[in-house]
Amino acid sequence: MAEIGKVIGFKGDLAIIEMKRLEACAKCRACIAGMEGKSMFIEAENACNAEVDDWVEVELTPRGFMTAVLVMYGIPFVGFMIGVALGYVVVAPLVASFMNRDLATCLVGILGALIAFGWIRSQKERWNKKKYRPIAVRLTTEAE
Repeated sequence: MAEIGKVIGFKGDLAIIEMKRLEACAKCRACIAGMEGKSMFIEAENACNAEVDDWVEVELTPRGFMTAVLVMYGIPFVGFMIGVALGYVVVAPLVASFMNRDLATCLVGILGALIAFGWIRSQKERWNKKKYRPIAVRLTTEAE
């Protein structure tokens, strides 16, 4: 599915595109930007030779989209679950005398998710490869 955005500049050979948050994103209310209806900015390959102030359609390959979803949601979930298991089996018995077992388990689970997010962030060069990057595929008219 293509989204429409406006080219506002360039960073090397990548176009910086301003996109309005989708209505579904605005209704989610999971982040402040969604609540305020702010624009988001992405870097995309400029396959259509767009210039500044051009409107473009931006796409992500289906495989790239599914991989991005898996990376951003699946890996932290696995980190959380491993943390919960380790917290329950290893940490909770050690801290049972001065802390609630469930609280300790939850905290170690959150730590596992944070470690997973840290690992994802450390792999920035891997995610910057072409198959994970959005592509400005064609010029279009202004979004309505």
